[in-house]
Amino acid sequence: MFDKNSPVVKAAGYAIIGFFVLIIIISFGMPDFMSRLGGGDKSTAAVVNGEKLHIMDFFRFRDMRYGNRIKDAEKKEYQYIILENFIQYHLAAQLAEKSRIRVSDERVKRFIREIPAFQDQTGAFNRQYFNRYLEHSHQSLQEFYKSMKMDIMNQDFGQMMRYGAGASPDELRAQAAIEASRMQIRYCYASNNELKARIKDRLAVSEEEVDAELKKNRSEVKDPKTDRERIRTALEDRKFESEKKLLLDEIEKLAREGKPFEAAAAALGGKAQNSAVFKIGEQMKEEGGKGTVLFALNESPVFMEDLLLLAEGKTSRAINSVEGVYVFTPLRREVSLKPVDPKDAEALESRVMNEKANALMSASMMAFRENSRIQKYLRMEEK
Repeated sequence: MFDKNSPVVKAAGYAIIGFFVLIIIISFGMPDFMSRLGGGDKSTAAVVNGEKLHIMDFFRFRDMRYGNRIKDAEKKEYQYIILENFIQYHLAAQLAEKSRIRVSDERVKRFIREIPAFQDQTGAFNRQYFNRYLEHSHQSLQEFYKSMKMDIMNQDFGQMMRYGAGASPDELRAQAAIEASRMQIRYCYASNNELKARIKDRLAVSEEEVDAELKKNRSEVKDPKTDRERIRTALEDRKFESEKKLLLDEIEKLAREGKPFEAAAAALGGKAQNSAVFKIGEQMKEEGGKGTVLFALNESPVFMEDLLLLAEGKTSRAINSVEGVYVFTPLRREVSLKPVDPKDAEALESRVMNEKANALMSASMMAFRENSRIQKYLRMEEK
């Protein structure tokens, strides 16, 4: 009936498709689409769960909390970070309100009157100082009142998390032991490059091996000019990993048999040295010099398992990292679970509660943010 190749029919088809695409865009993204059309509402810095955050509130937030500490606060990279903190601040207030944190008007007024900047030499509230601040910061009494109320709500929410976290006697004892602990290890390290140099003859790849690999995996053939070197490198890496596994297995056997650290260090062939003294849970560093952090050891499950269980002088299992291979032995291990000194108990309890509260707050904020709708409209080049 209709010629599907007709230009008119094709144009009509594209128009119908375009119409439905437009409907989808409007249905799912109308608010954001309309706000950005023609530059958007430049008075809005962001919208967080339907709450519009005015751009002047953003600038006040930036100036009050950062001031001259960030000399180039209006540069794009700094404004992005500050905008994220500004949004996080409002998210925290929303979560506090959702958690039924309430602040009375009288408490906000008392809080404002107790701000030292608004008091004279006798400690009395000075209305002139207060009005001068409002004028200087370009905000009304209602705007300042709202921001102070949010500050109190966020503080109360943090305190609620802190007291909800608590700290048991066992936790205090464990924390005291951690803080008083003194650990040190002796370790041996050989980089992949050192290991490769030592066995370079066994890693050599012949032309026949390259030919065989190309023939076996024809899908690998892409560029005749570079294929051979690429395949040669891949075969060398494969041989190295095979040789490295033999070394790891050898050290693993030494560890199972309870052999001394020196035996594993000799098999590894690297340089043995001491770490700096550290506490349980601290980042372990090299001894002396720049004190470079030993990331591969700090993040290794083998290290964490063997550190407290391994007998001094005995070798650990091999720790295989992307840079090379480590083995270690405990050199110093001082851990005491004695009762907490009463004079230190209060400060220790406060630290434990703060750490637990921070972790709880972080988890709560992350979950709340993941389920929030956040739209950012601030242009980073704006002053």
